[in-house]
Amino acid sequence: KLDHYECYDEFDWEIQRQKEGDSLARYLVQISEMTESIKIIQQALVGIPGGPYENLEIRCFDQERDSEWNDFVLINVYSLT
Repeated sequence: KLDHYECYDEFDWEIQRQKEGDSLARYLVQISEMTESIKIIQQALVGIPGGPYENLEIRCFDQERDSEWNDFVLINVYSLT
């Protein structure tokens, strides 16, 4: 909460801590942190706007391949058989 990363200030969440410093306390903090993470994710999902979206990663698959390289690979693959 102190560093103000990205949009953390837009979400309702609490820093998880225990007074004790033993293994059980650390375990309980980790479980509580997971619960807080779920709450943050739920709040973030509510804030995602609806409507169409574009997958920019798929563009690399839609681009034409270099035909010379493909021919070279195909020739070498078939010459091995």
